[in-house]
Amino acid sequence: MTSLPININNQNDSLLSTYEILKYKKLDTCRKLRKNIPNLSPFISSLSNYSTKFNTYIKIYIYGDNFLPNGLTTVDFGNIQNIIPRYINPNTLYLELYNFAFPGVYNIVVNNNLYFNAKNTTAASVNVRPFESNIVKYTIIR
Repeated sequence: MTSLPININNQNDSLLSTYEILKYKKLDTCRKLRKNIPNLSPFISSLSNYSTKFNTYIKIYIYGDNFLPNGLTTVDFGNIQNIIPRYINPNTLYLELYNFAFPGVYNIVVNNNLYFNAKNTTAASVNVRPFESNIVKYTIIR
């Protein structure tokens, strides 16, 4: 086994300064963190029902992944945005809507409204829009 050319006991003989060692260690740590950034976008896998009759109360369970509590997750139903659903668990939301929509097809999108503090991030990494899910169609029948 060969030893490294760095003599730890005598700092003058070391090939790398303490600053360089810490700098390389910090870069190594940053690389590990970049590989493990979690996916914050919600995903809709299914709905409890995909249609309802006109002039009825709309009750929908939304099933999927990455839903957040405390009003951080909102739902867009057609052109009506930022509806706060009832949070059941990270995989289920419950949405109740009064009769407001005309017959037609509406897009349902779930948003995780997480915004990063601009002071702690670079301009390129600031998220100016919420994390959006896939689009699921919902039909209101006459």
